[in-house]
Amino acid sequence: MQKILKIKNLDISFNIEGELYKAVHNINISLSKNQVLGIVGESGCGKSVTAMSVLKLLASNAVIESGEILFKGQNLLTLSTKQLQEIRGSKIAFIPQDPLNSLNPLYTAGDQLMETIIFHRHVSKKEAKKLAIEALKDVKIPEAENRLNEYPHQFSGGMCQRVLIAMALSCDPEIIIADEPTTALDVTVQAQILDLIRKIQKERQTSLIFITHDLGVVAEFCDYIAVMYSGRVVEYADVKSIFKNPLHPYTKGLLDSLPSQEKKELNVIKGQPPAITDKTTGCVFHPRCSCRMDICDKIIPEKTEPASEHSVSCHLYN
Repeated sequence: MQKILKIKNLDISFNIEGELYKAVHNINISLSKNQVLGIVGESGCGKSVTAMSVLKLLASNAVIESGEILFKGQNLLTLSTKQLQEIRGSKIAFIPQDPLNSLNPLYTAGDQLMETIIFHRHVSKKEAKKLAIEALKDVKIPEAENRLNEYPHQFSGGMCQRVLIAMALSCDPEIIIADEPTTALDVTVQAQILDLIRKIQKERQTSLIFITHDLGVVAEFCDYIAVMYSGRVVEYADVKSIFKNPLHPYTKGLLDSLPSQEKKELNVIKGQPPAITDKTTGCVFHPRCSCRMDICDKIIPEKTEPASEHSVSCHLYN
């Protein structure tokens, strides 16, 4: 299958009071055409940092120390700001996690949607308005022509998220990055938004990177999963392999913590993930791991591939 995006040996640090602290360690993941890749893990594990690095939308104190991000063979990290602006939105689009704070309250939904269309598709204002109305209809916003003239505060959270999805889709991108797009929404609206994203992705055959901490969503939504812990991908495989045969103790812990009718109480992974400023040696998961061995305290495990297209970084398999 053709790889449309490759992240190779990516290292990202943050400058905190003059000292660099590593947030992302040697990330290697890829995305094929028409594929949905889920990136899962606890808060602070580096999911969003990894995804935001694709379009260099990182905080001002972030430093990309090494690696490549190849989009159809072109290294995005070497492009100028102007060159990246041509790709952002038109080739690779982004759906943020907080819809209410992601739209400018001073401009109508139509103004913001049309600005994106005019910039990337180089059409007249009249044509942009027509395309904007079509985009709102595509995401099932009723009375799209009238709502084009409304401000973000006149939309519910779910409708704001639909506007952001319309903006992401308006230029027919090849890749969409969705960063926990349902976090700020209630459960019913979450389901509607997820169904909408999945339906559009299938219809348009768009590649999708879906960032979440919800394994239930991943099971139904994704083709492949990258499990991240403390800035590292600790396991990578297709969704069936992850759920039927998880290899890394952290992945097993995440799956064991899912609720089910058989469980009287939820299992938990004891302890807390390390902070970015913590200095750890060996495997970063070893303080919380039930399978801990002496070697885990001292040596970082190398990535191995016990099964085809199923990789894991754990001393149990070295």
